[in-house]
Amino acid sequence: MKKHEFSARYEETAHREFFRHFFSRIPEELLPYLYIKKFSYGEPMILSAERSKAVYFLMRGRVHAIDDRVQSLPYVFAELFPVEILGDYELFADLDGSYATITAAEFCECIAMPSSVYLKWISGDAKALLYRLRLLIKQMGDQSAAGRRFLFMDYSARCASQVLQYAVPEGELFVMRMTREQLAAKLGCSLRTCHRVVEGLEKEGLICLRKGKIAVDGGQRERLKQYLEEKISGL
Repeated sequence: MKKHEFSARYEETAHREFFRHFFSRIPEELLPYLYIKKFSYGEPMILSAERSKAVYFLMRGRVHAIDDRVQSLPYVFAELFPVEILGDYELFADLDGSYATITAAEFCECIAMPSSVYLKWISGDAKALLYRLRLLIKQMGDQSAAGRRFLFMDYSARCASQVLQYAVPEGELFVMRMTREQLAAKLGCSLRTCHRVVEGLEKEGLICLRKGKIAVDGGQRERLKQYLEEKISGL
C-alpha cells in the first residue's frame, strides 16, 4: 500500500497526527514491508515469553497490557487505544522477551512492520525517534500516576476500577470471571470486606450479579466510569 492509501483508510484526528509526525517519515522503499493485521477479541498480539517479530501501530480497537508472570491471575495494568505503538519498547531495551503480553480487548486493526525493519529505520531517523520517545515517556508517566491513584482509592473505587478493567463481553453484558478471593487480592482487602464492597455497588445500581459473577451492562459501565472519575477527582 502507498502512504496515501494508509492515510485514506484511517482519517480520525489521532490518525492524522500520527501520520503527520511519525508515519510520514517512513521511507518509501520500506512501505512494501508494511501490512494490515487484524486481531479478534482475546487474541494475543505480543507474548511476554518471546520477542515480538513485528511492531504494531494500533489504528482501531482497544488492547490490554497484561503482566502474566507475577501471579496466577493475570494483571491488566494498562488499556491502550489508537494510535499506540506496540512491540518496540523491548527493541530499544534489547530484551529477548516482552515486558507484557498484549491482548486484543476487542476487535483490533493494526499496521504491522517487521521489527528488524522498524529498528533499522527509526534508529537512523532522529525526529521519528524523538517523537516515539516522547510517547513512551508520557505513557510511563500516565501508568505511574494511575498506580499511585489506585493506592489512595477506597475499596469501592478500587473495585469499580477492576470491573472496568476485567469485565469481558458476554452477550449484552460485561462479566467478571475472577472469583471473590481473586478480587479481594486485587483490592488488597479481606474476603469479608470484598463481599461488602460488591454488595454496596450492587445496591447503588452500578453492578449486577449473574450466577454469582459481577456483571455490568453498557449503561452501568458508563456510570462506573463516571463514579470512578468522581472518586479520583476527590483524591
